[in-house]
Amino acid sequence: KLLVTILIGQSLCLGGSMRKKENGFTLIELMVTIAVMAIVASIAAPSFKAVRAQQKIDYSTKDLEKVLLQARYDAILHRQRMMVNLGQIGTSSTNTLYWSVPDEQTLSFKKFVCTSNKWQGTLIDGVKQLIFATDGTAELFRGYTDDDGNAQRQKQELSSIEVIISNGNTSKYVEISPLGKITTEDQSRQDQEC
Repeated sequence: KLLVTILIGQSLCLGGSMRKKENGFTLIELMVTIAVMAIVASIAAPSFKAVRAQQKIDYSTKDLEKVLLQARYDAILHRQRMMVNLGQIGTSSTNTLYWSVPDEQTLSFKKFVCTSNKWQGTLIDGVKQLIFATDGTAELFRGYTDDDGNAQRQKQELSSIEVIISNGNTSKYVEISPLGKITTEDQSRQDQEC
């Protein structure tokens, strides 16, 4: 009888009962798996947000750099001054470009001066326009309201300008030299050797 059982393929328990094994997962195994996946997802979610925020800053920085380079090249090529209105929305023309700040991001400007072999930057408020001359050099203008309430525009001397694009946690830097050279950096020039 034992030989017949082995040949047929049924298992024989010592208690005398025979039970056929079912394929699949039990409810407890599925619940434990789902719980482990939920824990892993909750741990990974903040890093996914940080990666997405970094991607947005990278995209905005490249977009700003592209607009500034286009303005500089157009100024040289067409022998006309090119104005870039920063942080504004408008319709571009043959001598005017616009670049607006994406949602949840801020745009700020620092003017750098070399002091004691280190770059020292000061924030510039109210920057609205960057103009490229026909030779490709850059001029930066800030807008402000005078004591009488009139809107004014003031040209800033360019030693080196750093445009900071930030979302609070992540920042990227676009540097503009007095000669109009545009570069993108991951770190600020502040306190670096000059």
